[in-house]
Amino acid sequence: MLPSDAAASFSRWMSRGACRGEDPELFFPIAAQGPSLDQVSAAKAVCRGCAVNAACLSFGLETGQEGIWGGTTREERHAMRRRPAALAAQADRSA
Repeated sequence: MLPSDAAASFSRWMSRGACRGEDPELFFPIAAQGPSLDQVSAAKAVCRGCAVNAACLSFGLETGQEGIWGGTTREERHAMRRRPAALAAQADRSA
């Protein structure tokens, strides 16, 4: 279940997504490696140039979604969430 603010945000931009006419299964590959890489690449190609790509990525990051959101895999979004914490820790050690 999505928090009400995330659900409201989702409904505002999702109808304008480039993925709207695509098979939803395309955006939920079984893996982000091996034979699934073709599917990941195809999903990311749909995301490239999408008018709501930033909102989609933000939604995927905020809600911990599986699959491709904003042209990124779950693993890529996980790395994005860790990066700010790692940079802050590095800055603290340098001070």
